[in-house]
Parts: sequence; structure tokens; C-alpha cells
Amino acid sequence: MKARKVKVREDIVFGLENAPEAFIGLLEGKNFGKLVIKLARE
Repeated sequence: MKARKVKVREDIVFGLENAPEAFIGLLEGKNFGKLVIKLARE
């Protein structure tokens, strides 16, 4: 990853209220890579 040869794909969803919709999208194959649900912006 340090050499930038590996590309990491993430779907980031903000807020717990958006988690159910994101999880349904995960099960339906609408995302690519990791699904990350951020609860707070830091």
C-alpha cells in the first residue's frame, strides 16, 4: 500500500441513522470494497 500498487476501495456512510440502508445495500451488492459506518467525524 505504501508503494500505491494496491488500491483500497471503501464506501463510507456517516451516521447511525443511515446504517440500515447501508447494510441493505451491502446485502444487495451495491457497494464495492469495505463498508464503513462512521458514528462521529474526527
